[in-house]
Amino acid sequence: MSQIDEIIKQYNSGNLNLALRKLEELVSKNPTKEAYELMAKILLEMGKDDEALEYFEKAGNKEEKARILLSRGMYSEALEELKDVDSTQARIIRATIYLRKEDYRKVIEELNEINDELSSNPLYYKIKGIAEYYLGNYYDALRDLTRGIELYPLDSELYYYRALVKISLNKDKEAESDINTAINLNPYYAEAYFSKGLLKEKKGKLEEAIAYYSRSININPEYMEAYVRRAKAYMKSGMENEALEDIKVVRELKEKKNNVSR
Repeated sequence: MSQIDEIIKQYNSGNLNLALRKLEELVSKNPTKEAYELMAKILLEMGKDDEALEYFEKAGNKEEKARILLSRGMYSEALEELKDVDSTQARIIRATIYLRKEDYRKVIEELNEINDELSSNPLYYKIKGIAEYYLGNYYDALRDLTRGIELYPLDSELYYYRALVKISLNKDKEAESDINTAINLNPYYAEAYFSKGLLKEKKGKLEEAIAYYSRSININPEYMEAYVRRAKAYMKSGMENEALEDIKVVRELKEKKNNVSR
């Protein structure tokens, strides 16, 4: 067994510190692309992102560098890193960045350049389906999100966005079923509770709607839209004092947001 194979064995067994020490010795004597790649992966798993970036740079792995930059919200830097890269993974990363930047047409442009090699990748269908939803292409979104669920049925976001699509198509009963699944998969999904509140309010079930809005606020105390909807539900229920309290919070959150953006 070669030295690099022994290190990979230690890495796969979860012995990260031992693998790292042995790899440092190897790199000092024989710095190869494979060794740099493995070093970066180990450092990344150990939470040492800056060092991982350095070794991905040495390995010439732009996609992994961009992935770390993406995770930090450094979208411009990640796009710059990938500007001359035309691989499938680069397109997926760029599409993810454009999704975060709410540039949905560019998401579709990137993904349309990818061939059938991603036909079994749920992330491809998730990104594409979410972008199509925001572009108003509801039937395309429904198809792609459903395909994503078939491939990976444990992703709460797939169910949540499919629920939003179904709400847009006036399929509220089916949408509520998807929201319930999203909540079962992720009990701390504030947006899912909020959407369920909207469906309850739509049916005139104000007490239940308020409970779901409150649940979303408990999870995310800065969820401005949830305060707005709960205030409206309070007003409809004749609970004016509670509504005014929520309106006060909305004003405070808006002021806070404006101060941050200055």
